[in-house]
Amino acid sequence: MKAIWKRPEKRVDAEPGRPASHESPGFTLLEVMIALSILAVTFVVLLGLRNRDILQHQEARYVTEATLLAQQKISDVEMAGFPELGVATGTFPEPDDFFDWTETVSSTPFDYAHEVRIDVSWKDGEHRNGVALVTFVMDEKK
Repeated sequence: MKAIWKRPEKRVDAEPGRPASHESPGFTLLEVMIALSILAVTFVVLLGLRNRDILQHQEARYVTEATLLAQQKISDVEMAGFPELGVATGTFPEPDDFFDWTETVSSTPFDYAHEVRIDVSWKDGEHRNGVALVTFVMDEKK
């Protein structure tokens, strides 16, 4: 009858007095624990990066939309002709009612030109963020 279990062979070390080493095909518990801790730290870092990426994507979307709305507002001012000096504020209509705008028309050293500044802002948590575009409008009558 053939034996199923084979007795491990004893190795003889080169140095006398040292115990014979046994080669094992698996990992020790310490190696497994270190590998799992490295994986856990890596997953925590990756999860943090993912959350940060989502917030940055949302911020970029708001900045892009606010810039487009400010450009639209500047086009409206330019199409209306030479603007009067002063400040006007408002909120964009649906679906952009999340954004507020401020139009500031100020004088320049030249009588035939006014500076137009459009600020578009939105509330992000406790902070207000925004973009500002500035242009100059000329009076074509002068």
